[in-house]
Amino acid sequence: MINVYLVRHGQASAGTDNYDRLSPVGIRQAQLLGDFWKKQDFNIDAAFSGTLQRQQHTAELALASVINAPKLITLEALNEYDHTSIDHLYGNGLNSDLALDFTFNQYLDIMTRWRDAGERNSDKTMSWQTFSTLGWNALQKTVASHDKQDANLVFFTSGGVIASIVMHTLELKFDFAMRNLWQARNASITRLLFDEFGTCVVNKNTIPHLELHFDPTLDTQI
Repeated sequence: MINVYLVRHGQASAGTDNYDRLSPVGIRQAQLLGDFWKKQDFNIDAAFSGTLQRQQHTAELALASVINAPKLITLEALNEYDHTSIDHLYGNGLNSDLALDFTFNQYLDIMTRWRDAGERNSDKTMSWQTFSTLGWNALQKTVASHDKQDANLVFFTSGGVIASIVMHTLELKFDFAMRNLWQARNASITRLLFDEFGTCVVNKNTIPHLELHFDPTLDTQI
């Protein structure tokens, strides 16, 4: 039995010159996650992260508080899709990073156009079909190659990767997967269980480490 913990990065710096950088709130979220794990005596057998700055920084801050934390392993398959490129190609002039009144229906329209384009613009950006399988395939391969039973594996990644993994695990339709992605919270934890019966979602998009502080400003989705 292997427990997989998918951790979304802390709040990014939307609307600035570097979205990929954690905001002050994002830094705090990652630190609180590490503090929470430390108090739980949570044992991590292996930790992985994408190459993006916000993913790596979240991992470093969270693991800093964990006793005997393993060395962080980089997996490019955990990287998020390039939302700026997707907006440019399929947003019909809408920039989701700056639109304060951006709605779910607008987001769904953009993502649907990306999906329906297939490989047509693969020379400009990765297709949805390719992106949506990268994280899932890498996760399965990593779990299969881990030789310890009853292990805890932590993956620091992004909302799109987590949503696609949940989509494959639960066999969700595209619209439902996008709804899950839209609701992804920063520094949230989604737990999967891999055992002899297959794969199941134990819990999804949880933030107990933030809710303990009764501070609504820590519950973010950027």
